[in-house]
Amino acid sequence: MKPPPKNEGAQSIGRAALLLRTLSTFGSQGASLMQICTLTQLPKATVHRILSAMQEEHLVERPWGTRHYRLGPEVYAFGMSVLNVFDIKTIAQPSFERLAQTTGETVYLGIRCGYDAVCLDKRQGHLPQNAEILQVNDRWPMGIGSFSLAILAHLPNDEIADILAFNRLRSGEDKTFSKLTSSIHNTLKNGYALTKTRSARGISGIAVPIFDRRRYPIASLCAVSTLDRMKGSYLSGLAATLRHEADIMSAQYELARMNPAQAETWRTAIKDPPPQRIAF
Repeated sequence: MKPPPKNEGAQSIGRAALLLRTLSTFGSQGASLMQICTLTQLPKATVHRILSAMQEEHLVERPWGTRHYRLGPEVYAFGMSVLNVFDIKTIAQPSFERLAQTTGETVYLGIRCGYDAVCLDKRQGHLPQNAEILQVNDRWPMGIGSFSLAILAHLPNDEIADILAFNRLRSGEDKTFSKLTSSIHNTLKNGYALTKTRSARGISGIAVPIFDRRRYPIASLCAVSTLDRMKGSYLSGLAATLRHEADIMSAQYELARMNPAQAETWRTAIKDPPPQRIAF
């Protein structure tokens, strides 16, 4: 895990953020105190103290009848307050439609969520329904699948190391995550992530990152097709098409961040009505 900041206040915030990221990987089922301690490698007393404080603020909750912790309602509410600023799913719709029409492939939109990548949206292509493993709202550890690998490879090195260490510990798959070093190198070299399923499905995925203005990866655009199609000039052309749409989405994302618009309708509710004029 990342070394905690030296400043006491910053250390507390960093640890709280670590716990929130860890809980996000467990989804609605939540995690036990022991599971959280194991993954964060923090003392049990420290984890319990921070979770209790966040529970008081409704950032964390313990579902009735369980001893597990999960993200609380305030986290959801906070996200809703900036939905119009970071709504990459809405921004992606025109690109999705163009990709679906021009390529005929199944396309995905993914975003990073802590140590995971989440599939936000999907457009079905020529592959049979549900031939792909990844479905909308699925959470996969960062680095598993091209849609998450494209994001992971373009993160700063210290974040990559932290994510790989966490997911290696979480999954118990040391071999799988150790191999990702070469996959990250190839992704940076080629400009896209390319993976194939280990099952007998015979499909392959290609993905490119979507950057913000700092060249920080915020999401990914992915296309999935059969192994026999994902090669040569077709693969190069598909990569170029994905990059073109990713560049458009990056520009639109920054435009939305720079020009947020949200009406404060509550002001109307408390505003005194204008005085009535009586005509004589």
